[in-house]
Amino acid sequence: MPTWWFVRHGESLAQINQWTGPDPDTPLSPLGEQQAHELAPQVAELPIQRVLVSPFLRARQTAERAMASWGQAQRGQAPLAVPDPFAPSASAPGKGSGTSASLRSQTPLSQTPLSQPPFLTVADLRERHSGDWLRFPQDEAIKRQLATWDFVPPGGESIQQAALRGLRALAELDGDHNTIIFAHGRILAGVLAVLDGADLGQPIHALPNCVALAREVTRGGWRELAERMG
Repeated sequence: MPTWWFVRHGESLAQINQWTGPDPDTPLSPLGEQQAHELAPQVAELPIQRVLVSPFLRARQTAERAMASWGQAQRGQAPLAVPDPFAPSASAPGKGSGTSASLRSQTPLSQTPLSQPPFLTVADLRERHSGDWLRFPQDEAIKRQLATWDFVPPGGESIQQAALRGLRALAELDGDHNTIIFAHGRILAGVLAVLDGADLGQPIHALPNCVALAREVTRGGWRELAERMG
């Protein structure tokens, strides 16, 4: 049974209120850089065959740093050759997408180092879109609402909606490959809540930064979960 690892990016500048630019362009903070580098020795020991990455900068930066030592520790581990049958376009933040827009290759396979598994950018693993609340001061009342499974902030999407698009994207990439995902705290928390059968009436808190959480998922499991959600 394949193993899937879920990693939220390192701390970003937005988390410490030092970023006012577009959400997709938010970089890691100095602490986030350190967290990603400190994760590298753990990741280097994992039998990873494939890397899935959100298109947002902070997730890509985390993946690059956390995977930096992987090839040195995996001399005998052959990376998986994954074809890229999807159109090279990402969907707009906050909107769902069909198959042709949900996945795209970050690096052509001909340019992927043989010492590393292929990186695939998955647009539908972008963070849950908080809409007009993205730049609101995060007081306790707002935090409670944003942690509610089916709450839709103005102009945004619920955790439920974000988790469903994430599950559908993973269903498209289902298989027998050990896979690590670098994405975001709230969408990954939603995906894991569904996978683990958690009580969705309880708050869905974002995952901690740069902690690799492992789950075994049978082939076809992602599609089953996505179809169950509708």
